[in-house]
Amino acid sequence: MNSQNIKWKSEYNIGDFKIDSEHQKLFLIAQKTLSLVESKDSQEELKKLIVELFTYVAEQFSHEQEYMKEVNYPEIAHHITLHKTIISTLKNLIDKFNSLETKQIKEHLFNFINDYFVNHIILEDRKIKLFIIPLDELRENFGWKDIYSVNNEDIDSEHKKLFEIASRAFEFVDENERTKKIKATVIELYDYVKSHFNHEENYMLSIAYPQIEEHKILHENIIELLNNFVKDISNISPILVEKEIARIIDIVLVQHIIQEDRKIISYVNNLNEIDGLSPIK
Repeated sequence: MNSQNIKWKSEYNIGDFKIDSEHQKLFLIAQKTLSLVESKDSQEELKKLIVELFTYVAEQFSHEQEYMKEVNYPEIAHHITLHKTIISTLKNLIDKFNSLETKQIKEHLFNFINDYFVNHIILEDRKIKLFIIPLDELRENFGWKDIYSVNNEDIDSEHKKLFEIASRAFEFVDENERTKKIKATVIELYDYVKSHFNHEENYMLSIAYPQIEEHKILHENIIELLNNFVKDISNISPILVEKEIARIIDIVLVQHIIQEDRKIISYVNNLNEIDGLSPIK
């Protein structure tokens, strides 16, 4: 990860102007901090930026928690626990700063930014958006978007197919048939996800992708998530099922594509550059 990778994208918005603006500012502070590490400027300046990041993260978390209370977000307790862990991680880095070498500071900082900016904002804060968004708006906006592309025709094609299957759960049908229709859609989605993951894993194997084992674990977790959802679907009201499908698709596709599948393409492009070939477009 470098400062160029820390860029704000529209898909990171959770739908609250203040929170989204604060997230964007955090991205800017992170960019400055990483740029300073990369340029090997003074340790004192770097520490000042890390302290600034710590201060702003703590302030932003406080605002975010107030917002979750306002909207009665059901997972607020878990979310606050995640906030505390992130604050503790950054505080430990500041406390150890003077005893660490530049290489160690860089490693700790990169790990923190990956955990916070990638995993927390994209994985956790997006759940808030899915909770507050009206179902009609969710139906209207659901579907494939060009920003989800990993720039690989075969993988993109299968991702689009997953969206196509999932979108059927949002189609209007007779209320008596609703649960049955949604369950059939989820089962079809489950089967296709397993097939897609198998293709993706074979591809990673063929290119000797170094993070294949970690990626396969993520696939296993998603399969388990879908499997549990299929088991519980009869006990969930149709409206909540639609929201849960949107959340799962967000995890299975949007988050997995943006963060993990793009790493595969980045790896291939790096190989191509070494071999003098054109990168994947």
